[in-house]
Amino acid sequence: LPIFHKTEIGKGTFYGVSVGPGDCGHLTLNAVQTIMHCPVITAPQTKSGAMVTWDIAKAGIGRFLELSFGSRMAEASDESFWAAKTLLPLNALMTKVASVQNAAHRQAADNIEQFLDRGMDVAMLNLGDVSIYATCQYIADLLRADGYETKFVAGVPSFCAAAAALGTSLTEADAPVYIIPGAADSELCDRLLDEYGTKVLMKTVRSLPETLVALRAKGLAETTSVVVNCGLPGEALYPTLAEFEAALLEAPESTYSYFTILLVR
Repeated sequence: LPIFHKTEIGKGTFYGVSVGPGDCGHLTLNAVQTIMHCPVITAPQTKSGAMVTWDIAKAGIGRFLELSFGSRMAEASDESFWAAKTLLPLNALMTKVASVQNAAHRQAADNIEQFLDRGMDVAMLNLGDVSIYATCQYIADLLRADGYETKFVAGVPSFCAAAAALGTSLTEADAPVYIIPGAADSELCDRLLDEYGTKVLMKTVRSLPETLVALRAKGLAETTSVVVNCGLPGEALYPTLAEFEAALLEAPESTYSYFTILLVR
């Protein structure tokens, strides 16, 4: 379990905490302990006010308290536990404009430093695992450059949870796994799809139509599975690309999601 301590200069420590892709059961004991320890919790907030990682953490802590103390004591403990925390929402920007992203990361780091300077540890909640395409990494880099201590708590990556939900494996004895983000260059993505092994396509919502065309053109439709909203409300599993495309035509509003993972074998 994590070891918590104050730095010699009396500043707080920044913790990047993975909460898993959605199901609060994926919250690890290390994550629970870190969230319990930190007096300040920060999490991305969308324009609508939604804070997915905060909701996951609250549900996970609630389940932990219930398992530990029973439902009656857990309800009272849960209320007092969160009342003692300071919640710091961070703007979740969905943009590729580097200057806008950099400014947002700088603002987030500045807001967090106000608490670290007072000796208060801060936990930033992250979907999936903090080491995989997490905004937290950019903020942590800025904090380290400013002289603050940063630590990370590992979690369940979304594509591992997706494979488990499908009841399949990502690997074979000698097969590599490629993780391809939606922002990847189209030529690079096209080349990697031809490689031997499993390809994980993440954050593909903006390039989804082109991606589906490319998969069919390469004859990968029958070996592509899709998981939408893994562990979140509205989770849907599609063992084949044809089933996913049919769902897109029938109910696009509930099928077309930012949280879409394609597993290509």
